[in-house]
Amino acid sequence: MLQPQLGPKTTDAVLQNYRLLLERLNAHIQKVEAAFSDQIVCKKGCDACCRFLSLFPVEAFSISHAYSQLPENIKHQINHRLHHHKDACPLLIDHACALYPVRPIICRTHGFPIYIEKNNQVSIDFCPENFKQVITFPEHTLLSIERLNETLIAVNQLFLKSVTPHTHLPDRIPVSQALFILDEF
Repeated sequence: MLQPQLGPKTTDAVLQNYRLLLERLNAHIQKVEAAFSDQIVCKKGCDACCRFLSLFPVEAFSISHAYSQLPENIKHQINHRLHHHKDACPLLIDHACALYPVRPIICRTHGFPIYIEKNNQVSIDFCPENFKQVITFPEHTLLSIERLNETLIAVNQLFLKSVTPHTHLPDRIPVSQALFILDEF
């Protein structure tokens, strides 16, 4: 079980695999951005996809840790949004994510080309505001959502083994609860 006071080494240790996954994902996204720099309209201020969502416990822990480091005035704004904007992500302040550097995987991948295999058929999905005149995508720019989810599930399972031998966390945690998950330890 986690100690009530988490030190930076403990936090870094339990989030190591997750942070490595984020590094790999960010490297992929940077390649896509370089290949399609004139086709991607997702920028600061574009928040149409920023909705209330739920997270894996490892993502919730990462978000909670980052939230605990925020200045009090930003925490106050987030708490206000939690109570007054039920459908929007509470981290969205002035059309920008207050925890952008530690945003969850779904927020990092939304809008970028992902492929899904089902019944031996491949479909590609991306934000309709992006890639408007793109007919095909080079294979290296596509992200297998299935492989990404499998990897995230494995990382989450390792995280759970390292922090919860005597505690049960739900499979998914709403952002509203994720912000305060460290308080439970």
